[in-house]
Parts: sequence; C-alpha cells; structure tokens
Amino acid sequence: MRRTLRRCAAGFALVGALALRPAAAAQPDIMPVDDVRPGMKGHAVTVFSGTGTDRFEIEVIDVIRDYLPRQDAILFRSSDPRMVHSGIVGGMSGSPIYIDGKLVGALAYGYRFNKDPIGGITPISNMFAVGDLPFRPDVLPHNKVRGTARPGAAGWADAMLGLDTTPLPPRRRPDDLTPQGGLAPLGAPMSVSGLGVEATRFLADTLGLVPARGGGGGTAVGDAKAAPAKTWQGGDSVSVVLIRGDNAVAPNGTVTWAGGKQGEKLLAFGHEMLGAGPSNLPIADARVHVIIPSVERSVKLSSALHVRGSMIQDRQAAISLRTDVSAPMIPVTTELRAPEPDMPPRVYHSEVALGVDLTPALAASLLVDALGEGAADGTEVVAEVLHEIDVTTSKGPRTVTVKHEEFFPAGVDARALGRGRGALIMAALLNNDFEVAKLRGVRQTATLRYDSPVDILESIRLADADVHAGDLVTLELRVRDYRGATRSETLSLRVPDDAADQDIQIEVTGGDNARPPRPMPNSLDDLIDTLQDTYPARSMVATIYREAEGLSTRHGLLPELPASVLESLAHTGSTTSAVRFKQMARRVIPRPSLIEGEHTLKVSVKPKRKFAVPASD
Repeated sequence: MRRTLRRCAAGFALVGALALRPAAAAQPDIMPVDDVRPGMKGHAVTVFSGTGTDRFEIEVIDVIRDYLPRQDAILFRSSDPRMVHSGIVGGMSGSPIYIDGKLVGALAYGYRFNKDPIGGITPISNMFAVGDLPFRPDVLPHNKVRGTARPGAAGWADAMLGLDTTPLPPRRRPDDLTPQGGLAPLGAPMSVSGLGVEATRFLADTLGLVPARGGGGGTAVGDAKAAPAKTWQGGDSVSVVLIRGDNAVAPNGTVTWAGGKQGEKLLAFGHEMLGAGPSNLPIADARVHVIIPSVERSVKLSSALHVRGSMIQDRQAAISLRTDVSAPMIPVTTELRAPEPDMPPRVYHSEVALGVDLTPALAASLLVDALGEGAADGTEVVAEVLHEIDVTTSKGPRTVTVKHEEFFPAGVDARALGRGRGALIMAALLNNDFEVAKLRGVRQTATLRYDSPVDILESIRLADADVHAGDLVTLELRVRDYRGATRSETLSLRVPDDAADQDIQIEVTGGDNARPPRPMPNSLDDLIDTLQDTYPARSMVATIYREAEGLSTRHGLLPELPASVLESLAHTGSTTSAVRFKQMARRVIPRPSLIEGEHTLKVSVKPKRKFAVPASD
C-alpha cells in the first residue's frame, strides 16, 4: 500500500510538473496546394481591432502555378461584410487561412483598386522552408551588394579618390516592380509615430514601405519584462521594430503559425519585408486601432507594444521570427540648436535597429525629423552638423567625429542633410572589408544660423603668361558673394621644381569638394582615420596636379615612381587593391565663408629660370 501511494504521489507530481511547462505547439494539419480546388470554403484569422483575433470566411477561386520561383499562389475571395467594404487590407499579410480545419497558407497578396475582396495565399509549405533556415548571426554584418557601385568603405574610397562616382539609378520600390493591376504583395504598413512629414517621406522612399500614422500605444515601445507573458497564435498582430523612443517606426503584419518546443518559432507576413535575407531585428506584439478603408489599398492602423524577440529571416515566402532571440538596438541622440540664442536646444532620444543598410537610414531619418520640425523657416540659413559615432574595433573603443556645414538659400533641405556625410560614414563602418564594427551609439547635433556666408568662385586666371618650374605663380580669382557683389582676389602657388616640360593642372575649389591624399586603409582603424581626415568646410583648396602618376596602396602613398615601376606595382592581374593618382602640390587656405564652385587651368611648364650672375670687378 505504501509503495502504491508513493507511486501515485510521484505520478501526480510528474503530471503537475508537466502542467506547469508551456505546451509544445503541435504541428498543424496541412493542406497541400495540390489538394486545393476551386469552390472550397474556409476561413482566415486576423486582428480587426485591439489585440484579439477574429475570423472571416473565404472561398477558393483557383490556383496560379509558379506565380513566383518555385511558389504557387492560391486565389480567393471573401464575402465577409467587413472585407466587402475594405477589400484586402495591408497589415493582414500573414493571416492564416484554413480549409476543413487544415492550414493552407497565409493571406499575402492583393490587387490595387479592385472592386471585390480578392486576394492571394502563400502556401504554408513555402513558409515552412523559410522557418527551417537557422539563425546565423555570423553573416549579419555583410549584406548583399546592390547595383554596380561598391558599397560601404569601398564606396567611400571611390568618392575620396575620384574614381567612378556615376550616380546610381533611382531606387525601384517594390510596387514599381509589379505590372499595373497585377497581384502584388500587401506589404507591411509602416506604423510611424513621433516623426514629421519630411522624415516619414524619407523613410518611405528609402525602405520602400507604405507609411501609416500610428502610435506607440501611449508610451514608447517597451521591453517584454514590463508586460504579461505572451502566448503567440496564428492571427496575432506582430510588428518589426525599427525605431523606438521619442520616435517610433514599426512595419506591421500578422502571424501565420507558432510552433517549436516552447512556442518560440513564428512565421509571418507570407512575403518578404525588405528582402534582406538573414536578419536580427526586434519584433513586438501590436495593437490594431482601426482599419482605414481606401479605394487603392486599405491598411491597418496599429502600434507596437512590447519587444518580444527577433526577426531572423526575411525571405520571399515569409519572415521567420524567434521569441527566444534578442536583437540589439543602437541608441541615437539627436539635438537641434535653433538660430535664436535664447531658444533651448531640442533633444530627441531614440534607439534604432542594427543593419548594414538600415542603421544609417534610420539614424538619418531622426536627423531629418529634428530639422524638419525645428528648421522650417524659408530663409537663408547655414546648417552645421556634427556626427559622433561610438564604435569598438579590435583595438578598442573609438569615436568617429565628422563635421560638415552647408548653406541653404530658402530653408533647410532636411532630406539632403539626411543623405549626407554621417549616413555615408555609418555605411562605411558597417560594411568595411576588415572586421565587424560594433556600433555603441550615435550622437548627431545640428546647429542652425541665419546667415549667408557663401562665396561663389566664378573664374580663375594666371597673372603671368609664362610659368617656369619653381616659380611662385599668382592666380587672380573672381569671387561673387551671395548678394551678387563681385571682387578680385589673388592666390599664390609654388610650381614644383621638377615640373619642367610637363603639363600641369591647377584646380581651385572649396574644402568640402577636396579630400586629403591617404594610403588605402589596411584595417578598420585606418579606415576611421581616413573617414575623419577632411578639410574644413570654410577653406579654399588650391592644387597642382602633374602628369606623372603615383600609387596609393595599403603600405602607403608612393608619389614619385618611374613609369616602369608604376606599371609593375599596379599590375592589372593582381588581387591587391592599388589606386593610381596624379602627383600634386596643395595649399589649404582658411576662409571666413563657404566656397562654392570649382575651376581648373591647364598650363605648360617651362624649364627653371636661369638668373644672370653679376660680373666680378
């Protein structure tokens, strides 16, 4: 009897322990695409309002084979009165669809301007293939190369050394890639709060997502520690958190499936968000405020609530999420100092998601927002922007400090500043060729002044017709200030002693348009030194370029090389980067104003002058 009681007690204890564990989500019954037939009826699950799920009925129209590479699409229509009024809604992407109690896939596609609620389903088998991909944090720092221009640090080197700087073609947004009137991904409406119109347009153009003015649930997006535990299920609303704090940006969609041993694996959207592949972006549960009907495409208006995991894959058929993986966020402080001295500075504290392409764009959008809110005066203004980027390299912590200054004749163009030097430097750091740069934080300060300290360089000419090697030549400059008044100035340059019988080129420009000569970087710290090495915006740079060429290598600058040595060192079959450049002499002259314009003279240098020797008595 005692043994029996002990066994029973042990059994009850085991049952109690199992009851305390989260139940593992069972694999749902699946209906393959081959079993789907026109006329079949089923239902979808989604959030129409708040956080609770609801269902609406659907009927299969037909199956489109190979709609995408190795992926079919199932067409359906809905007779639900809510859907008849709104049509297929952006933000419903990922809503699970069941037929006979079996999971068929996710609502993912729709038609624009359609009169009936007709949509498309991504088969669940394609989504499971995405869910089977592992979390690969080791590949995250390196993103895919887009276009023909080199990304990151290589792109900075191209610009710095004056190589191929042909502008890229305009970015093609996802909607532009789909024929007009065709079945297209619903997309993830980008819930935006705390951002102005300029910053919202900037992000929409950069990311290719449709913005929807939402909110932060009454507060900034918080951590899950401050919220009740969340048990995910198909149909729940989910957001990918890109920015949180004083500003918030979070594309929104719907969870299709929850599984894994502890319910830690999620699949959502039924299509890609940004198509970045391996990712590590924070996800949050979300609240839907209302569905906004539209003739073009209705959208859910929602707000992210609490960060609860990470998006680890962003692929054609789905995004894959994990609730047991955390994603880093980078603190960004943005400060705007107004022209009026008695006005206190405006300071914004936010965090942005970490990504090679994302982080520079998100940080830039916060600068655009601060400028757009506090610098709307349509008058002559100078914007001085200071970027301080805290980064850790293999040699320890460093701060990259870069300052640039720009004049605007009719109010600040915030979006132009957002695409300026700060974003370029962050992209170079995150996509360098040497090591993973660990960003710890970003501070960006914009100081505005009502002023027009601009001189336009209209023309240059030599005071003397004959130029000899070793001469101190005088350049006559014609300069016009912003008000239109012109004046003449002179500038002296020393022609190199060994430039005899050569054609030289004299160039005069502003400090922002010239780059100091530097060797090709050999490490991330070398790259940081190169990024910080600039001329002051308020300076004039006069340069003499000679025909003879030098070589910029990872071992340093080699300015004086015979042609035979140059050709052997810069062998075209080598995989070692080396850049040829013209030898030069340079003078940097501080100025009280910004210099616009660039002018060049080509001069033939005669042999060195022969001075007569006085006759002896």
